[in-house]
Amino acid sequence: LSIIALNISNVVWADVDISDILYVYENNGYIHFYGYICMKRVLLVIILVLGTIPHAYAAQLDASILFGDEVTNPSFEFLRIVYIEYPNGGEISETLRGENQTFVFDADSSTPEMKKLVGQINSNLKSIPSNAIATDVKIKYQVSLKGNQNNAVIEYKIQLSPTITNHVFKQESEKSTVDASWRGIAISEPIIIQTEYGSFDINNPRSALDVMIPDVAEKLKDISILELPLVDASGIKKLPLNRWHSLFDNTAILPGAIEYKYTGKNVITHYSMGECTIIIGTCEDRKWIADVELDKKYTIKIIESRDDATIALEGYVQSAQIGDLEVFQTSLRTSQPEISDGDEFLSTALYGMTGMAVVAAVAMFVISNQKLKRDKNEGQTGVDPAHLRSYDTSESSGSYKTNRGESYLISDNKSKMPV
Repeated sequence: LSIIALNISNVVWADVDISDILYVYENNGYIHFYGYICMKRVLLVIILVLGTIPHAYAAQLDASILFGDEVTNPSFEFLRIVYIEYPNGGEISETLRGENQTFVFDADSSTPEMKKLVGQINSNLKSIPSNAIATDVKIKYQVSLKGNQNNAVIEYKIQLSPTITNHVFKQESEKSTVDASWRGIAISEPIIIQTEYGSFDINNPRSALDVMIPDVAEKLKDISILELPLVDASGIKKLPLNRWHSLFDNTAILPGAIEYKYTGKNVITHYSMGECTIIIGTCEDRKWIADVELDKKYTIKIIESRDDATIALEGYVQSAQIGDLEVFQTSLRTSQPEISDGDEFLSTALYGMTGMAVVAAVAMFVISNQKLKRDKNEGQTGVDPAHLRSYDTSESSGSYKTNRGESYLISDNKSKMPV
């Protein structure tokens, strides 16, 4: 019997005496289960619940870098969810309940303001520092507002796809050195775009509120967390490449790959920020919370998960450091030698898992030994054979008969029905 208070980053256990599942509710970011839960099924319950919790990364990067290409077009997605909570009702709740709005627009090189944005990106790349240069950029912007009974949810999504060149430092016949520092693009200045909805600062969440719900935006004008820049992938740069996971796909060079119409010629190496671990880093949510007293007390809450990124490169790849720059060293034919960089993730994980297995084996031995000592003087356990009666379950067929039977338990209130 247990109560589980479940959060994305915490699981708290407590034994209680409850005979049935009573109810489930959410409070302060925790999901609470009250009732009977078989302990061996708790893991399944946790997995199912986590699958229902929105889990949006603050910034996501997907990029592919092919050998010999002078340009690459990575895709950055910046996601944010803002909650305006009004559990006590009030004027803001009356305005937002039942609201359902969505604004969507695109911008590319034909949009006049995009030249300025390219300049902002290049200024940021220089300050990172990165050797890469942006020559163009495309944007897809979406913001949606939905007013519920006790809160309103505003979801922001910006897809920024720059065209990047000059990211290859050196390239030989089968080897290259590729700049990787550009992955941390972040812009703190306004990014003004003229749209059919009017002038938007797509980097400032408040700009959309000024158009969608101007009365509410005016009341919340002193809430500074509503102006935190959206275009910020600096968290992807903060995790060094030597702590990313890497795995190469050799499908293209396997015999018979042509039969499956696989057109690649070389292995592809995938670099990923990976799952959250003690070694890589824990997935702690970033939270901003602000209260405002108007006619009622309202709470503005912003929660973002850790950034995430995947970069695919052609060839065998090893990360390295050249001065202040992080780079990928690629080779089409030869696996890159291991470079000692102080990160012992694989060894630590291997020895850690081995150590945990040894500890578990010792614990099982101790528990089993204690149980044997407790049970050695108890004699046979289970059903006494004297309380069983047998009967045949097979018949003869000609001169052949299978000796097969079953038993049943003799009870004080024996049924009179024939077996």
